[in-house]
Amino acid sequence: MRLIVIALLLALALSSANALPLQGGNGNATVVLFGATKTPLDDENATQEILKVDVGLIGASNATYQLVDAHDDVYQAGRYKSLSSGKQTVYFLVPIDSLFKLINATPSVGAPININWWVTPKGSNDNMVIRYYGIADWLVNSDEQAVVVQVSVQNNGTKNLYVSPENFTLLDQWGWPYHPTLGFDAETVGPQKATSRVLLGFTGISLLSRPAALAYDYMTSERIIIDFERDYVPLSNELVYGDAKASAPTVGPQTAVSAAAQPASDQTAQNKSMSTQANETKEVKKLSIKDKLAASKARLEATRTGLDEKTPDTNETAAAPSSASNSTSSIAA
Repeated sequence: MRLIVIALLLALALSSANALPLQGGNGNATVVLFGATKTPLDDENATQEILKVDVGLIGASNATYQLVDAHDDVYQAGRYKSLSSGKQTVYFLVPIDSLFKLINATPSVGAPININWWVTPKGSNDNMVIRYYGIADWLVNSDEQAVVVQVSVQNNGTKNLYVSPENFTLLDQWGWPYHPTLGFDAETVGPQKATSRVLLGFTGISLLSRPAALAYDYMTSERIIIDFERDYVPLSNELVYGDAKASAPTVGPQTAVSAAAQPASDQTAQNKSMSTQANETKEVKKLSIKDKLAASKARLEATRTGLDEKTPDTNETAAAPSSASNSTSSIAA
């Protein structure tokens, strides 16, 4: 009976996150993206940050990963941290405030896999739009956790809008509210203007709490709530490739998370820069992504070949991403 109860609780927990994981496959291997968080570098003048992607791999022993941003720039993974049961944390060093369109995975078996990245979630009312850019930092100790999120506020009204950290509330999976303890300086946003991306910090969060939603003016009738899981859906092929009819990445064998990876019908939460790119030439757009991925892999292979010539005895290690998983070296700027 106890096992049945636990199974039901797990099923309920998974059902509450049915829009977050994304997946793709090649008929041999399946890659599942569970989420991503950012971590700032120690240098306060840094122009880059670390993006950590939570990845699950099924049907292959290892894989390499590349990120493609909104400008079609390609970023190689800098570190792989093996977890349990096929899970990995994949580290990328990326420019601060980057927006991404897809992740490319090359498993040890089968063809490469492209998976469309998530949209930027947003919520709105008649006067404003709130955009949520994700977790910018997450700290945990033995007693509590602290979360830093990144947002922007757009004033769509006809009057000035006063915005401060006190307007925001973080909600956990039970709906318990947490109020910001640090953040940006309050500012007045004029009509048809927007803030830059700003940071909100929440401390004293229970270790059992999971950040689930961000609310603006939570206790008012004009409240806006962004659900971190429901509002995370994959970018449309039109925004990624510039072609509404472009074929989606091939989905591999059905798994327990296959239902969680189905795209939602609402694709309206797209950001401006991605929309602008969608209007460019369709065929050039598809070729640009593929060519840059191929060129990036060629450069990586050339680098590995050079290392192999210098140190022949490390040939196997240089080619195996599983070895990088065990590396303790940090990503360098």
